[in-house]
Amino acid sequence: MSLEKLIAFLFQTSGKEKLTEKEIYMILSFKLGWLTPAQGRLAIQKAIEKNLIKKDGDNVIPNFDYKSVDIPFEFRYDEKMLEMEENLLEKLINRIVMEGNIGEKRIRKEIDEEAKKLCVYPEVAALLIGKKYGVRIDDLINEIKEFVRNKELK
Repeated sequence: MSLEKLIAFLFQTSGKEKLTEKEIYMILSFKLGWLTPAQGRLAIQKAIEKNLIKKDGDNVIPNFDYKSVDIPFEFRYDEKMLEMEENLLEKLINRIVMEGNIGEKRIRKEIDEEAKKLCVYPEVAALLIGKKYGVRIDDLINEIKEFVRNKELK
């Protein structure tokens, strides 16, 4: 629901029916300072996955009546709200990028390499990479255990 409010907020305040992906993450990152550019792109991706927006060439269009969404006066979207929308791998990657101050492409490459080398899920490799960089990941260990348990049951 918070992601829906974010999309409604962006389109209501812009006064436009269409925005480019770049416009969206630039607004979120640089104009509002709510998210990093990587998190802004992730928010867009999550909104597409949840069918809140659709792509039309270079443009993004809301897939719902964004004008009817009531946005509270003090509305603010932050990384904690985005984390609730994220899948486990994205959550780990974003945390490593933010806390480790390392580029997203580099982290994704390291995770892929580690996952292949150890024959483990990327989520497990991300946990190891996070530990390597001293990123706090203890609060995600149970989530990772549950993820692996669910994968093994399938």
